[in-house]
Amino acid sequence: MSSKDGDKMKAEQDQILATLGNIGPWQWRNIIITAVFCIPCCWHILCMTFMNASVDSWCSRPQNLMQTISVEEWKRISQQENGSCLVLDQDWSSWVPGQVNQDAKMVDCEEWEFDTSQFSSTITSDFGLVCSKEYLKSIAQTLYFVGMIFGVFTFGVLADIYGRKKVLIPLLLGSAVSGIITSQMPTYETFIFGRLLNAFGVIGIFECYFTYMLEFVGGKWNTFIGGGVEYIWVCGWLSLAGLAYAFRDWRDLMLYSSIPSLLSVVLYWLIPESPRWLLSMGRIEEAEGIVRSAAEFNKITLPVDWKLRSVQKEKARRTNLLDMFRYPNMRMKTLILYYNWFVNSFAYYGLTMNMGALGGSDVYLNFTISGLLEIPAYTAAIVLLSYFGRRVPYFSSMLLCGASLLSIMLVPRGVYTDDWPATAVALLGKMCITFSWAVLFIYSAELFPTEIRTSGIGSASFIGRFGGILAPWVGLLGKTYHPYIPAIIFGGNALLAGLLAVWLPETHGRDLPYTI
Repeated sequence: MSSKDGDKMKAEQDQILATLGNIGPWQWRNIIITAVFCIPCCWHILCMTFMNASVDSWCSRPQNLMQTISVEEWKRISQQENGSCLVLDQDWSSWVPGQVNQDAKMVDCEEWEFDTSQFSSTITSDFGLVCSKEYLKSIAQTLYFVGMIFGVFTFGVLADIYGRKKVLIPLLLGSAVSGIITSQMPTYETFIFGRLLNAFGVIGIFECYFTYMLEFVGGKWNTFIGGGVEYIWVCGWLSLAGLAYAFRDWRDLMLYSSIPSLLSVVLYWLIPESPRWLLSMGRIEEAEGIVRSAAEFNKITLPVDWKLRSVQKEKARRTNLLDMFRYPNMRMKTLILYYNWFVNSFAYYGLTMNMGALGGSDVYLNFTISGLLEIPAYTAAIVLLSYFGRRVPYFSSMLLCGASLLSIMLVPRGVYTDDWPATAVALLGKMCITFSWAVLFIYSAELFPTEIRTSGIGSASFIGRFGGILAPWVGLLGKTYHPYIPAIIFGGNALLAGLLAVWLPETHGRDLPYTI
């Protein structure tokens, strides 16, 4: 009890934190259990790296030559290269070695073969997404983002209305079911339908879990737990590399990465509803019951007359997203956060997709290295936020990101090997935007009141997804017109977002607001 006195003094205005402390065994139990069940959700988002991996393809050998000549020999005599869409028009049924038809022309392929050295099956090989159908691979990725856009908005609102637990668990089960269904889809069109369902639910899991766990802690633990959620993403990233290495068929990968989430049904008995949400909704008796159980688990003795007080305003009504724009102060913070979410997604995915692949041809190693590179930024976020708050580290990282990207224009091209100075500056920008996005999750959760917190984060994330959709088109502008265009657009927006963030208030060490 005495070790918690300092925390309770700081949390005296927050009834739940004043009772349980900023952290304790009960809080850790719920956070860790839920985190374990949320790890598989990362697999659904990232698995397209392997399901949609680029593999060599060529026009298929005729059946009579399938066992008699090698692939390389077939490519040579049919005058095609890897990825070719044309093959020599010749009667291959009567072909003999050395025979060449001088009058033969190149015609479109009707069937293809695919390299199976790394993947036994991908959606490219299963659905024939090559040549005139190659654009469908990009469509699949774009539509997954579209599904996420609608999901992130929908389930944030539902979690604020019906509760964190009642939305989170069905979403976890839904991700499993939609993933299993997707793995069995026979056509490209039905595959897209399954992926849309999956995206719609999966993105809502992260915002529900983030809000849920942050409502259990206070003080400095807002930083540690809020930043620590990013390591769940990294755990999912790195464990997926092992799964993909074990299951080289995309259907097997989709199936076995979905099945574990079926166990999420046990969360109905393992975790409670957020007592902070219950209190904000006026369900005081339910909140009291949960807090009493938590106090017993944490070995805290409550006074006999202990009660929670209502935090609802008189004549309380159900809040909604429009309330964030009803008052000038909340409206200003909301609009600044919306723009910063857009820019973070815009720059993060823009830099990621235009950074270029890591050297080498081992997709599993490259994927693992990419995941490991996220760790330093997340670690820096937790350490710096503990000492310097949220406001200064956040807007400083955005300004540094913008400055580093714009400075790429000052680096001479073609002078250094592989233009390594430009790559190094771009990596600095990528590190800064990774850092800022980790901070933005925590910062947003502390700025939005409890009664609309999940809706606020969900709507902000909704806006951010448009940044992810627009990012590839900015990269295309660089390839079409001038290579500095992406740096100017991404860097300029990051600078502007950083300047606007200066107007946001500091939240470090302050109680989370219950109401608007």
